[in-house]
Amino acid sequence: MKRKIAAIAAVIADCRHWFSSASLYGSIASVSLAVGTAPSAAQAPSQLLGTTVVLGWNEYRVQRCDDGEVKRGHTSSQLLVYVSQQGRLFTRLSRRGARGGSNSNDLDPEGGNQRSGVGAASNLNASFEGNSLVVQNAMRSGARRIQATFDAGFSGCSLQVRFGKEGGADIRHRTMDGKMCNIISTDVSGNACSVRKANLLGG
Repeated sequence: MKRKIAAIAAVIADCRHWFSSASLYGSIASVSLAVGTAPSAAQAPSQLLGTTVVLGWNEYRVQRCDDGEVKRGHTSSQLLVYVSQQGRLFTRLSRRGARGGSNSNDLDPEGGNQRSGVGAASNLNASFEGNSLVVQNAMRSGARRIQATFDAGFSGCSLQVRFGKEGGADIRHRTMDGKMCNIISTDVSGNACSVRKANLLGG
């Protein structure tokens, strides 16, 4: 598990060009950040113990696949992060495409990973950084950074989703139809964030 987290952190730390969650079109909307080593994970805030952080957003992507096809389409995502009474984090990322495809990934603190569907996200790493919950998702190349920032009472939150290039290389991933593609641009919209006093992951 420690090796997995270290590998993910290394990818995130090498992502020098992060894109804003508002609109990402090539280098025009790119934001250059000097990202160093990943910060140490903070303990879960006591106000969030026994709660589920519910995050949702939409992505409109233009991507070029290895077979030459240029794909355009929407994907809706929901991320659930349950904070146990012991402060352990359990995550579920579910995604659905406009053409009916879907996938999901459940990850527990011991590294147990239950994936369903083609192109399901792997390499999810959730941690607290101050008053924010950060979930880092390393892709085949590049990464997605999902950040929930909480209000003073940890009763509400706002969401930001960013993508980062790794060493200047294109962001690369496997789509829901099994193709390997490079992401040309992404527009993120419909960001939603809430805190529920329940275990929405069950178990």
